[in-house]
Amino acid sequence: MKDGAMQTNRRHAVAAALAPVLAAIIVMGTPTFAVAQQGPAPDWNDTADPLLSALGLHYGRIGGHGLAFRLPVKWWLYLQTAGGLWHTTDRRRHNLGLELNYILRQDRTLRLYLAGGAGYFYDKEKTGTRDGADLWDQESHWNYGFGVGVELLRGRRWSLQFEGNFMHNGDNGETKVTPQAGIYYYW
Repeated sequence: MKDGAMQTNRRHAVAAALAPVLAAIIVMGTPTFAVAQQGPAPDWNDTADPLLSALGLHYGRIGGHGLAFRLPVKWWLYLQTAGGLWHTTDRRRHNLGLELNYILRQDRTLRLYLAGGAGYFYDKEKTGTRDGADLWDQESHWNYGFGVGVELLRGRRWSLQFEGNFMHNGDNGETKVTPQAGIYYYW
């Protein structure tokens, strides 16, 4: 196994181990944050402050991973875009995902929705040199899919989003169930 592949596997293992801990801290710390804001109770249906657009972080194989924006098309339909760039001298990676969320049910602090979208993923890694020229291994593919999601309003303006999607992986042609998650700040 190459050193780069071993380091990548180690990073993925550390990220997978830390993700539930971070999620627990966010979920458990949010009620304290909500009390500290001293504002009215959070409500998706508040006409004075409808919490329409959002900025956040999203991770998913359809919706993209990185910085995310949520914009309303109609009150019951949201467009979400997310993506990121990770470039070093030996590796160039970027992705962009677009997703539509159709709200099925919305109460004070919970949204249930259908999701559908597509994401483009690009990865180019330096594998060595030959005769003074750099050798690169390049992969790019499209993923697309649909599923169901839930978004929980935590505090006055923060929300957590979780999805389960059927995804067609353009990298290997498989169709499988995959999770997606995000954290957003509404204004």
